[in-house]
Amino acid sequence: MTTLTAPPPVRDRQRRARPVVLILPAAILTAILMVIPIVATIVRVVASGGTGLTELFSLPNVGRVFLNTAGWTAGSVVGAIVIGYAGALVLQSARLRFAGLWRGLLMIPWIIPGVVGATVWRWTLSTDYGILNQALLDLGLIGEPVRWLSNPDVVLWAVALIQIWVTAPFVMLMVSAALTSIPAERFEAARLDGAGGLAILRHIILPAIRTTTGICVLTLAIWALNSFTIIWVATSGGPAGASTILPVLLYQAFQNGDQVLVSSVALVQVIIGGVLAVLFARTMRTDLEEQT
Repeated sequence: MTTLTAPPPVRDRQRRARPVVLILPAAILTAILMVIPIVATIVRVVASGGTGLTELFSLPNVGRVFLNTAGWTAGSVVGAIVIGYAGALVLQSARLRFAGLWRGLLMIPWIIPGVVGATVWRWTLSTDYGILNQALLDLGLIGEPVRWLSNPDVVLWAVALIQIWVTAPFVMLMVSAALTSIPAERFEAARLDGAGGLAILRHIILPAIRTTTGICVLTLAIWALNSFTIIWVATSGGPAGASTILPVLLYQAFQNGDQVLVSSVALVQVIIGGVLAVLFARTMRTDLEEQT
């Protein structure tokens, strides 16, 4: 004998529809701000018959631009993760006094405008009157001023240092919030078992905040791939293209009025960002499946 189930009450339907209604304005805004420009860029590249992509990959310095972009992204992400983790662990220490004050001071690089931070660092790294060179000379660590922003072998890592200085506070904030969710009993049990600081970091802290680390890595990578202000203010992509990355190349094409090349570079950046997002989503899905 079959039994008929009554349809859900009207209130249940309204309750289920409420999240959709609440998220609909944000979805529409996202479509306007992201989807439509991306589609327009793809249409423009397709309409050009691929001449923009051909022009992009036929540039004499295109290989160096991609290498610079990869090195800049990897260096700034790794540096921000390491320094951000270290800062978060120090701020979580019970021995540290005035932790709130230190946390506020360390957040300043992330809060101030990028143009201001890049300008300050350009003065700091100046060959002739920079504070960094003067300090290293006074300490006897160098015999002559280092050309941080004019030496092609050094400039990319110098501007990556600025990016790390700006983004490490974000990692520190995210990791600090994640550390507070780890039960204190785990640390106490590990210490009773004789575990040291490195063992606790490896077996307790890192697995517990793996999702937070993934979010930080993806966010930092996207920021680095789209970063323009720091490099342009500090070096304008020089010397001789040694610090030119994809966003700088895009702006240079825009200055030259080459809209087809602008769209092609933008499309390449979208593809790279999309690949990173897919890899991140798959990694997070695997982590969730392992946890369940």
